[in-house]
Amino acid sequence: MKLWKRTVLLMLVTLLCALIPVGALSIYVTGNRRLNNAAETYGRQLENGKTLLEQFWDNSKYEQMSESGKKAYMGFQFQRCCGAGMALIDKKSNAAIENLTDYEVVGIENLGLKNENDPYAYKIQKLGKKYLLLQKVVLSKLEGYDVLSVREVTGLFTELRQTAGWFTGIYLAVFLIAGLFIYMMMKRTVERMEKLQEVAEKQELLMGALSHEMRTPLTSIIGYSDTLRHVKLKDEQKDRALEHINREGKRLEALSGKMLQLLGLYQNHAIQMEMTPAGELLKNVIDMEREPAEKKNVQLKTEYEAFSMKMDAALMESLLVNLIDNALKATVAGGSIWVKAYEKAGKKIFEVSDTGIGIPEEELGKITDAFYMVDKSRSRKEGGSGLGLALCVKVAELHGGFLQIESQPGEGTTVRAVF
Repeated sequence: MKLWKRTVLLMLVTLLCALIPVGALSIYVTGNRRLNNAAETYGRQLENGKTLLEQFWDNSKYEQMSESGKKAYMGFQFQRCCGAGMALIDKKSNAAIENLTDYEVVGIENLGLKNENDPYAYKIQKLGKKYLLLQKVVLSKLEGYDVLSVREVTGLFTELRQTAGWFTGIYLAVFLIAGLFIYMMMKRTVERMEKLQEVAEKQELLMGALSHEMRTPLTSIIGYSDTLRHVKLKDEQKDRALEHINREGKRLEALSGKMLQLLGLYQNHAIQMEMTPAGELLKNVIDMEREPAEKKNVQLKTEYEAFSMKMDAALMESLLVNLIDNALKATVAGGSIWVKAYEKAGKKIFEVSDTGIGIPEEELGKITDAFYMVDKSRSRKEGGSGLGLALCVKVAELHGGFLQIESQPGEGTTVRAVF
């Protein structure tokens, strides 16, 4: 597994470990609050029942009654003051003297309330699938008796389970969304870093190739200049040396210009895209290339369909100019170059074809590499740098396109920029 994927997995595990206790704590706090609210409500009713019972209770009258009268009096006053959901408990026997609850009250000696004098203290008891909230208060006026409140809170626990389900769903959704966001962010960051690394590697290769490519003309220029400085030459020899220095200097100038342009394309992706008619683009390119073609006695012809494309016009001009320059270098006097723009199968195509010397099949896969030249001696003589097609490939990529190259030795070459 890649490092960035392991990092994403670790971040997701950390997020999950953080969400689980937070979710559990949220559910616990919510449930505890609801139970406390229920205990407070029922505790208030219990306290009110105790107060009323002690207020209406008459011990002097009670003591004068017979056993059956005492029982009837106690039952009447309890039902009158306390009502449903409560039971009157005899402390000695732990039996329910009066039971107004829906349940049989047994074993209350082990009820386990923290403070039996606090009507708001409670205990939860599970009875089958039901949950009961138990509260008890000691009667002071009726010595030896307690009032027990038994309330069913099963609905509260059902709501709590539903709340837990909602919390789980929400936290799961948060986890998935956050996980997706982290994954996409990390993936995009890594892709960006890899792209930057790839660009840096390409620039490093380009700089190394540039250094190697410049060594030959520089050696030649230095050698001829040293000869001119230290050796007496005839005028004809001097002219030849100066001509060679001039030619190699111009080649270095073209090389550095193309190199800067190519590096600029790798570094700057803020290109200005505007809808531009294909005919207008071709006219501008032909105007720039007409003079070099006439000097070499090569016919420059155009053919285009009426369509527009979203492009950076300056970069597209550079692409076509480089293709035409390459065609001019490969075409002898009397030859011709066709520059076309047309649409085919939903694609927009710019095509430059020549009647030049062509390219061997085994060389076709290499000619778009920076500084690669099929015929180095001819290319240098023509002032070539080996960067033209590399520039064209990059311009096409920036416009979402690619190059197609077809060639037959001795017949000519066709290069298409397909978008």
